[in-house]
Amino acid sequence: MTQSLFFKEWIKTRWALLVTLLVLAGVIAYTLIAMSTELRVLGAGVVWESLIQKGITHFDDLKYLYLLAGMLLAAVQYAPEMTNKRLKLTLHLPLPEYAIILTMLLFGLLSLTAIFLLTYGAVSVGINSYYPVEIAQWNLAAILPWLWGGLAAYLLTTWICIEPIWRQRLFNGVLALCLLELFYFDELPGAYTSLMPWLAALCLCSIAFIFYSVARFKEGVS
Repeated sequence: MTQSLFFKEWIKTRWALLVTLLVLAGVIAYTLIAMSTELRVLGAGVVWESLIQKGITHFDDLKYLYLLAGMLLAAVQYAPEMTNKRLKLTLHLPLPEYAIILTMLLFGLLSLTAIFLLTYGAVSVGINSYYPVEIAQWNLAAILPWLWGGLAAYLLTTWICIEPIWRQRLFNGVLALCLLELFYFDELPGAYTSLMPWLAALCLCSIAFIFYSVARFKEGVS
């Protein structure tokens, strides 16, 4: 049954996942080409000085793309379940309700994590081929909170989609924006290093919000 649920979620989301991967790959490729051109035209000394003294990073274009990726996947995965009233049928499958929701969430989280790790690996390989380890790690450290932000955006958008009451969805949306802002403070690369466990904990707590709205949905709150 778990495999059937995974296949159902794959059928719903495969195009969104493909578009997400292609967009992220395109932005990374463009950034690496621009980086190579900048180094050739301006010279390594000028570029390195700008990076070190001003705290400039090369991959700022990815900042909100991971966020949008999480929101897009959640919308594609759960909005049809609510608008077409399919979630109630899904919850009547011969599995415990919590297991069904967890399986759907697991599919989304694993899919996003796979894409995020692939793109993070591409960034790592690309930037390490142009810069010393210290500068490369600086840029890579700046991306990590955005990856967690993408996963949190997926879970919080799921929470909003599954909530059965529109006015409660609006409240959830405002709260979600406040929580997501925590991942996007404009700090120097590495400033989030000690906060990574807290960002992970925030993502896990978001799952509890989802189950609260699922319970409200099952109770027929209106």
